Amino acid sequence: MRPLLLLAFLSFQSLAAQYGLVEYQNKQHWIRVSQQNPNHYELLSSRPFDSPSTVKVITARDAKLLAPITHGSIYAVGLNFRSHAGNSGAAKPEIFFKSVDAVRLSGALSFPDEANNVHFEGELVIVIGKICHDTSKQNALSCVFGYLAGNDLTERSWQGQDLQWWRAKGATGFGPVSNFITTDVDIGNQEIVTRLNGKIMQQETLANMIHNVPTIVSYISKYITLRPGDLIFAGTPGRTRALRSGDTVTVSIEGIGQVSNTIE
Repeated sequence: MRPLLLLAFLSFQSLAAQYGLVEYQNKQHWIRVSQQNPNHYELLSSRPFDSPSTVKVITARDAKLLAPITHGSIYAVGLNFRSHAGNSGAAKPEIFFKSVDAVRLSGALSFPDEANNVHFEGELVIVIGKICHDTSKQNALSCVFGYLAGNDLTERSWQGQDLQWWRAKGATGFGPVSNFITTDVDIGNQEIVTRLNGKIMQQETLANMIHNVPTIVSYISKYITLRPGDLIFAGTPGRTRALRSGDTVTVSIEGIGQVSNTIE
């Protein structure tokens, strides 16, 4: 690599940061992962959306990671890859809600009673960083703080039985995400990969989304004000299948993160 190109690459890499929520000394704190040592966290004075300062540096083993949302709204886009739904979602982004209760991190995962047909759906998750109301596509990325890898778990039987998808998509544990919000990422040809017990089940680039990130954010903001910390699951590619007890499902997006859950 030529010196100027190498310098530009290193400068771009240095811009990326990872933020998370932890429990430390019996209190919740936002942290930034140290770029010098990923085993250390910078304890922040406030939410990362608010231009915080670093209060102190702690070791990762002294903190317990928490899901990076405790309140707010969670949206999701259906039918956003042709490999999953053909042209069904092409006319406009098809939006639905998930619940805050759905969000979990990697680890063991148990489903609610009678949830016997739960499918994985590996997805990019958009994290909103500032108030966003009736925003144009041209300005929509200014509302985005960063991204997560996520799994939009879906109970297919409930999806067909209910008037709304409130439990099929929003039941407890139905929205696992990666540990850290990754910022300063340009969404392009990154691959999203879903593995079931180590076998690749979904693999496609984010460039194949029917509706891209600015379109999704702009569309939602025309009807509902987006706020810092809100999440948007951006749609799944390819085929899905039901999970069984003992299965391990892992969703990874290069340069963003990975979430892995074993079904109890």
